[in-house]
Formats: sequence, C-alpha cells, structure tokens
Amino acid sequence: MRTMNRGTTQQSSAPYNRRIVLDLIRRQGSMSRKDIVDLVSLSPQTVANITNDLEAIGLIMSRRLKADKSRGQPPIAFELNPNAGCSIGISLEPGRASAAQVNLVGDVLRKNDVAVDTRDRRQVLAAMVGLVKDLMSRRPVSERTWGIGVALPGPLIATDISFVGPTALEGWTDLSVLDDLRDATRLPVFYSVDSVAGALGETLFGVAKSLDNFFYLHLGMGLGGALVVNRSAYRGADGNATEIGHIPIVPGGTPCYCGNAGCLERYLSLHSLAEALGVDDAQVQGGQLEARLADDGDAALQAWMRQAAHKLRDAVCIIENMLDPRSIVIGGSAPKALAQRLVELAQPLHRSVRGGVAAPEERILLSERQEDSSILGAAVLPLYDMLSPRLEVLQQERRSDANVAEIMGQRPVGRVGRL
Repeated sequence: MRTMNRGTTQQSSAPYNRRIVLDLIRRQGSMSRKDIVDLVSLSPQTVANITNDLEAIGLIMSRRLKADKSRGQPPIAFELNPNAGCSIGISLEPGRASAAQVNLVGDVLRKNDVAVDTRDRRQVLAAMVGLVKDLMSRRPVSERTWGIGVALPGPLIATDISFVGPTALEGWTDLSVLDDLRDATRLPVFYSVDSVAGALGETLFGVAKSLDNFFYLHLGMGLGGALVVNRSAYRGADGNATEIGHIPIVPGGTPCYCGNAGCLERYLSLHSLAEALGVDDAQVQGGQLEARLADDGDAALQAWMRQAAHKLRDAVCIIENMLDPRSIVIGGSAPKALAQRLVELAQPLHRSVRGGVAAPEERILLSERQEDSSILGAAVLPLYDMLSPRLEVLQQERRSDANVAEIMGQRPVGRVGRL
C-alpha cells in the first residue's frame, strides 16, 4: 500500500495531523493504530494521542478486533462515528429544491424535495427554510448539525453568462438569499457550484474515494464540470473553472442562452432532453424519465440519446486530451440509468492520451448515488474542511473556545462561506 499524506511533528500543525488521521480512517473504513503509523510519518505516541482526541470528541469510535492465536490482547480498530452529527445538503435547480440529511459517513438519512419558482428568491428562501426545518424536526434532539451546504448551478459571480437561461437561476443578481438562510436557521451555511459540490462528494464518499485526480461531469438540467487535483477542486481565476457546458462544440449549432451557438449543454443536458421531447423540464426528472427509458420504442428519446452520446464522446476526448485525468466521473441529478445508456452509446470512445494507458472501464465512472449525487455533494460542504487534510485551512484564524471545530482546525464562519 502506498504511503498516504504525511504528518508533521510541529505542535502548531496538530489540527492538520488530526485531519490526516481522520481522513485516513475515512478512506480505509477501519484502521488500527499500527496501520496508521505504517502509513504516516507520525510517532506511535502521536497517533495514540490523536486517536484518543478524536474518540473523546466523538468523531471516531473504537472496537476490539477478533482475537487470533497470538498472545496478548487483540488490536483496537478505529472507524468514523456515523452518529457524530449530520449536515444538511440543499441542491437548487431551476424549478426544484431538494434537500437531504447526511451523516458523517455519507449515509443519506432523510430527504425531501419541493417544486419552487427559482426565479423568485423569496419563494426559494421559504422553500429552503421549510426543507431544513422538516429534516431537523426528524433528527434526535442530541444530534449535532454541522451546517447547511447549498449547491447551485454556476457561474456564481457576475460574468457575461451568470444567472442567464433556463438551466441557471435565471434573474438572480447575487446570493444574498443564502445570508437570509443562515439568519433564519442559525446554522453555518456553505455554498458551491453544483459541479464542484458533486466532485467533493464523490471524493469523500463516492466512486472517486481512491482517486487523487479526476474530472467530474455534472449532468443535470444543465451541464457542469469540475477538475479535482490532489483531492481539491481547481477553481480558476474567479472560481468559474471548467464551465464545460458552455464550450461551443458544434460550429453554427443551436443558439445558446449564453449568447454563443452550439454549446455542449444544448445537446447534453436534461433541459435539452425536455426540449427534444416537447415536455416541461419537470417531466424529465425522477420516475417519469425512468419509465420512458424502459420503452425502446420511444423514438424521440432514442434519437436524443444517440446525438447526446455522440456529443459525450467528443466531450470525453476534449477533457482527456486537455487534462489527462485519471478518470471522468459522471454524476448529477440525472437518473443513473440515463447516464449509463449514454456511456454505452458513446462507445467506442475517441482515441486520446488516456487510450492505451487507462483500462477502458476506468476512463468513465458512474456515480453510485443515482440522483442523490447533487444533494450529497451539497451536504459535504460543511464537513469538507474537517474531513480533508488541507494545509491552507490552518492559515485561517480560529476561535479561542475549545470546541470540535477548533480541535479540527476548522475555519470560523461568521457569514456564508464558499468552497
């Protein structure tokens, strides 16, 4: 087994060392102290102190392994404590708000969704507050809520193509509604572009758990992307990197709401599918679409899938030749059955720098979370600082009170935080 992240012996980096150990336990599922010492550059005493600290604050739990024929007590294994608290993830897409309560090991405990006119921010706020209250009312009173994560279609800052068109939060000018959500719920609120949130969710709890670098393709009402390098999402100059849906791919093609023509999203997205079928966007979400997928005689659907798969093949080639990712992970709010069918129709893939290097089954991976991918990604946002050992987090000012956030070196959140 290869060496994982290395710790540091400096006392000032104790939170970083704790994160390394916590992240290692999360990725492996269960580990003894000896296993941890073998994989990180920390002394046995330091590892013992860290596991004691993490167990004392309830983030991990221990269990005695079964005894073998050797003498002495069997070793103790440590695992993440699924009851150490939860977070709430909210995914906003045009016309719908979905939310879920997720525990520390990535289990979706409860979820709910509502139809909402996302062009009206007052309705969006009311819907989000209602979803949060509903989920929190069904949790044990003693259970800690780490915060709320919100995933939204991007770009999220003022650009020429922000908040424009039916796959975006049309008509919005800022994200002040998230400050209102924080004030109404009195919980820390984090937000991110949906594709970045989905990528982080796959990194912590999904098919990318063992991948240090990959490209995440977010297939929903629109089409987004995120490049993950060393398990952190590459943001670009202004946080708008890899907005792949608005890359022109067909010269003189279908006009796009961004002002260009032939953009990839106009051919490969749930909204483009709804247009091809002549139905409302809501009719290509959830069970209604899955029922149509089972009908091989649905000519309109079959035609759309063939052309969408052709564009997916081109997109995969562009991504691989530009970025050389270990794998391309496809997730989002689209049913997994649809994504799987598109990948099948896209075979054989174009020749690229990954061809002949990566095994064919590794070039594209499908999220195992079905339509929960977006919500799980959102729910990860409040947990990501704690579960991901990133040195830059330690450079942030920390509170003086000795609580779990300080012990883990988390950033204080006095306002809405972006990941």
